[in-house]
Amino acid sequence: MATTDRQLVEQWRSIQDAYFRTSCALDRALEAKFDIGLNEFEILDLVAEDTDTNACRMKALGERTPMTQSAVSKVVDRLEKAGLLARHSCPEDRRSLYLELTEAGRTLHRQAAVEHRALLKENLNLS
Repeated sequence: MATTDRQLVEQWRSIQDAYFRTSCALDRALEAKFDIGLNEFEILDLVAEDTDTNACRMKALGERTPMTQSAVSKVVDRLEKAGLLARHSCPEDRRSLYLELTEAGRTLHRQAAVEHRALLKENLNLS
């Protein structure tokens, strides 16, 4: 294997290692402290990012995450059942759904985001 190939593979493995180490740490901490997994947090975080309307289209959410549409739907179902998200139909397009954090969802997200960001900094060696 040429030096450049070897370096490329080592770089890829380093990226994988950082991802797996960080995602495992995040998942464990979020589950232990907030009773949600990393996927649930990521959905809450993406919905919370849409500050213009305080609602996020379900379709747009599926485009902003590496999860499959089916996986996103299952996570949204769990979050809705837990009272952290609400779904609303779109008045302009009845086929579209909006997602919105409930008050409980906003509170949980605010608290969990502090832990999430601290663990990202710690695991990705950022100061």
